[in-house]
Parts: sequence; structure tokens; C-alpha cells
Amino acid sequence: MNHLQDFHPRSFDIADQENDYQYYTSRTIPPLMDQGGYKAIEALYHTLIQKSDTIVDLMCGSDSHLPNDIEYQHLIGIDLNEKALHENTRLTKKIIQDLYKNPQIPLQDNTADYICLCCVVEYLRNPIEIFSECYRILKPSGRIIISFSSHFLPLRATALWQALSNQDRQKLIKVFLQRTGFIHFDQGEVHPPADHPVWKDSIYSVIAQK
Repeated sequence: MNHLQDFHPRSFDIADQENDYQYYTSRTIPPLMDQGGYKAIEALYHTLIQKSDTIVDLMCGSDSHLPNDIEYQHLIGIDLNEKALHENTRLTKKIIQDLYKNPQIPLQDNTADYICLCCVVEYLRNPIEIFSECYRILKPSGRIIISFSSHFLPLRATALWQALSNQDRQKLIKVFLQRTGFIHFDQGEVHPPADHPVWKDSIYSVIAQK
């Protein structure tokens, strides 16, 4: 079944046709949130995730943004950039993989308690394939945590993502997750105080359960 058949056929086009591996390994990608925003993501993870949980961080980059004061026993990072994986010292297992070329996550069914995607959902050109795999590898009642800010790489984010407001982006994520079997949705947004010196980025999240 084509779960994207009612979307415009160019909804998931991107402006830059350079392949993902070449793009993400040949340049330094700027942070997509400020430090206050990343702290808000860290606080969200701290609230939900236990140190004994098995966590899969998709397209994790060099930092998984989990609380520094907790040593997680099973933190699996997947990214196409070997250098970024090497720099992410929190990971207990590292998998080099381009999830656009091969969306099949090399983990067994019912493996993970949590799957995290931070500042990456806007680049998914195959969202149903990715979220179907997320559903497969989550344990029963496991949860997926998707977070983003209003900042993204305009050459790499999908056309549909760029056309939507942040609230509509949350709705879009929910559509993807519903179509791949997820239930029990929760979503939220956190806005920085107007006078905060280092936190300017609002953070948006969607959480769902298998």
C-alpha cells in the first residue's frame, strides 16, 4: 500500500540533488538549535528515558543530546557519517548507514525502548519506510520521540516541510506515525523566555507509542 498516495508527488523533493553521503560528509553542518534549545531536548529525554532503556538515535550526528549525568547502558547511534559517529562518545554501538539508500534498520524486531530523532525529520524523503522500520524495532509499548525547531537546512529539507507552519509540521509527523501503526500521541512546544541570553529557539516535539 502506498501510504503517501494522497500527497503531491513532489512533496518530498529537495532543492539540492547532491547525494546525502557527499553532502553531509564534505562540509561542517551548523547547529540547528541554540544551546538553550538543545538543553530543552535534553530535559525531555531526561523525563522519559531511563538509563537501563535501549535507545536508538537515528541520524544521530556527533551528539545525541542525552543528559550528561546519566550513563546509558544501551545507546545505539545510526548515521551515514563515520566521523560524526566517532565523535559521539556516548554511543555504546555505532552503525554506519545511509537510511535514504537503505531504510532497513539492521536491528531485530522488538529491540528498542525508545527511538529518538532530533532535527532530522525534515530531511526524510522516505518517511513511511523509516517510521515503519522504527515501529518494527520498537518493543511493545516502546516510544518514538521526534523533536525539531524552526531552523533547518533549506537545500535539504523537503518541499512540504518548508511550506508548513511548526504546528502543521507536528500534524504531518502524526500523520506519518499513524499510517505506520503508532498510537497514544503526545505533542508539545517549549518557548524560551523573552529575555533569556542564550536560548532563542522554540522546540517542538511529537511522541508516540507502539
